[in-house]
Amino acid sequence: MNLSKQDQIAFWRTLAQAFKAGKRLTDSLGEAGAASSDTAFARIAASLIGEIEAGGTLSNGMRQFPDAFDERIAKAMANAEAGGVMDLGAAQIVDALEADDLDSLSGPSPDAHVETDQAATSEAVHRLLRQAVTSRACDIHLEPTEDRRGRVRVRIDGALHDLDPLPDGMFDKVVSRIKIMADLDVAERAMPQDGRILIGEVEGKSLDLRVCIVPCCHGERVVVRLLDRGAVKFSLSRVGMTPEDTETVRKLCRLPNGVVIVNGPTGSGKTTLLYALLEEIRRDVNCVITVEDPVECFIKGVSQIQIKQQIGYTFARALRSVFRQDPDVVMVGEIRDLEVAHLCVQCALTGHLLFTTLHASTSVGAIRRMIDIGVDSFLVNSTLAGVITQRLIRMLCPKCKKPVETVAHSLPPEAGQIVSGFKDPAFCQATGCDECLGTGYHGRTAIHEILLMDNRMRQIVADSADIDAMRDAASTSGMKTLMHKGLEKAAQGITSIEEILGVTHTGANI
Repeated sequence: MNLSKQDQIAFWRTLAQAFKAGKRLTDSLGEAGAASSDTAFARIAASLIGEIEAGGTLSNGMRQFPDAFDERIAKAMANAEAGGVMDLGAAQIVDALEADDLDSLSGPSPDAHVETDQAATSEAVHRLLRQAVTSRACDIHLEPTEDRRGRVRVRIDGALHDLDPLPDGMFDKVVSRIKIMADLDVAERAMPQDGRILIGEVEGKSLDLRVCIVPCCHGERVVVRLLDRGAVKFSLSRVGMTPEDTETVRKLCRLPNGVVIVNGPTGSGKTTLLYALLEEIRRDVNCVITVEDPVECFIKGVSQIQIKQQIGYTFARALRSVFRQDPDVVMVGEIRDLEVAHLCVQCALTGHLLFTTLHASTSVGAIRRMIDIGVDSFLVNSTLAGVITQRLIRMLCPKCKKPVETVAHSLPPEAGQIVSGFKDPAFCQATGCDECLGTGYHGRTAIHEILLMDNRMRQIVADSADIDAMRDAASTSGMKTLMHKGLEKAAQGITSIEEILGVTHTGANI
């Protein structure tokens, strides 16, 4: 392979310009490969993109093409990767090529130190992933601190736990390494970025990592959400529903049209429940389309649309396009504003079954929220089929939980009234052991509050949509509140009363 110096300069100059413009690493490589007059660079760029998408680094990929990249260039890029300054590194390579002085790239740091530093950074990232997987964590939090050492925590069963701090000077390098793995702009430190990493195997698990980076006062804060691709199975039987609730929800999934809202705060498992609902739809005879931000998991037989706010491809624009795709069932990731709410209502009015999510404390609160957004009450009555409100609760550790006697009058009035109606409850309390990291809890399940629209509820919505009146009507129709469902699980020894009161006792209760 005989590559001219001019072709190499064109490659690196284009790469440096793309980095400076804030483009993704893979996109930058594609442009650089096309900038050279020699088609060999396009093939090399394609190979480098494949190396990066597989979790490798640009410098290691370059070493596979010694005729195109002198070892001094590869080491210079390794140094730039470790320091998070790939844009500057590419520009320096251009200067060195034009001056015909590659020795100038050696810099003040010895090459052996650069390679050792890069290996240490890579090992630190993989050690974090291994710790997260073995501890059953769902998220890794990297938080910048004033002393630049940073703080590392993992979320286990809904609570954050500290890990040992990274070695001095390693925090920023780990952040840069994660940005490279997620194909983000390493040089961008002033704007938020989101990315995704597919890891072949960590502790026997294939991981799908979602990366979110936001700039803070002392540096960049990183949250990595971990999803085990091999363990993802969406089913109503796996989300903690009682058999009675499962059958009720399945009836909602068999409706020919209407809006079904999955309701709850951030992190309550709404997306997982939405995917479980889609699994109940016969996708062989129905056209199922989703509009999401982001697409969390891929479902066979479902056409999934990822919105792109940065180019104006919003929920509303995507949903209007979906209407022309002849769907039977539509899933909208979230109702964020009146425009999307109206489009969801119109979708149901034109004969489609639509699943979506909303943020409210309770099921009747979700109805009130729809009206507060600006949806007319008569449209709510015409389209809303039901609301499923969900919360995640921690389960007691089976190794160390202990039975406890509970007196109804010692509890808050609503909880005491519910508990007094139980026969032979088996309440337990958390104690703590090595198996549960001393927390007394191991794993999580969900509780659900399911509201079905009936004539009495529709009349109240039409008259005033008063929260108290709607709550009384739902209770009369047989709806059990989140607190009731949670205390039922506490009475079975699945969780503790303290956990249920902490999750469901909101004061305002709307």
